[in-house]
Amino acid sequence: MKKILIGIIILVIVVAGFFIIRKKLTGKSKQEQIVTADVTRGNIEVKVTSTGTVQPYTRVEVNSPVSGRIDRVLVNEGNFVRPGDILAWISSEDRIALLDAARSNLDAAQKKGDSDAIKEALASQVIADNAYKPVPLTNSISGQVIARSCEPGQNVTTQTVLFVISDRLVASVQVDEADIGKIFLGQEAEITLDAFPNENTQGKVTKIAHEGSLVSDVVVYNIMVQPLHVPSYWSSGMTANVSFVIINQQNVLTVPSTAIKERNGNKFVLVMAGNRPEPKQITTGATDGKTIEITEGLAEGDKVVVSNTQNQQNNSSNSTRTPRMRFGGPMGGH
Repeated sequence: MKKILIGIIILVIVVAGFFIIRKKLTGKSKQEQIVTADVTRGNIEVKVTSTGTVQPYTRVEVNSPVSGRIDRVLVNEGNFVRPGDILAWISSEDRIALLDAARSNLDAAQKKGDSDAIKEALASQVIADNAYKPVPLTNSISGQVIARSCEPGQNVTTQTVLFVISDRLVASVQVDEADIGKIFLGQEAEITLDAFPNENTQGKVTKIAHEGSLVSDVVVYNIMVQPLHVPSYWSSGMTANVSFVIINQQNVLTVPSTAIKERNGNKFVLVMAGNRPEPKQITTGATDGKTIEITEGLAEGDKVVVSNTQNQQNNSSNSTRTPRMRFGGPMGGH
């Protein structure tokens, strides 16, 4: 019985010792769970994205100058034209009436085989042809034919749109009022079409509307973005996605945004000095939300704390307090 009691006491001591040692080791390992990140050089880019359509910057509809019939069409869709170029020839209604009558008389004379009547009909046709000449349909701007809706023999009126000329194609998108303050003339932008998702085109802002419109209870403004070079695959009406470059910082010192801490309006980070993190004041610049630029206070290769298990536990515990951090001079972070 005595031996059994001694054995139980020894077992209790061993188990208690095991849990005490385990607790100490676990506490030590928790204290060492500090996640760091290196201060590195990188790029910070922030964009505002909007969707719209490809359309002409200047769109000119060309109507027939007279009511009549089209004799010849000289251009096709995709052709480039200049001011003064003839797009088509059109016969007026008076010319058509005279020519049709002369041709009808000639057909009748030829059927009868009357040589005198044939000569008279041919002479009448020449007179009719010389009396009323076809009317040229001329172009007014330099650009590209983006629509042709006429063919020889087609009857037209002065209300008929025969061609549409575009001086150049641009991407027209809408930006809501929350972001319009970030857009300015000459701003860089990247254009991608739904029809060609793997093709990116660089452009710049050339026009910003001064009057907004209400779309789905949101005030939006029309923005025109002109490509530096219009790709051959662009067509009016295609869906365009435009990314406006708001921030573009290249090759700057960066750290994860989670490393930044703030106290009394001043910003600092915890920098590893050996095995201990020490506070260091900093000045920050641009950020994309995940990464932030460091303009002062750190050097490339420094290790900063981005996650500290011990500090998290201390902050949530009423019995343990994080030591007050002191700095050697005034802090001027932004």
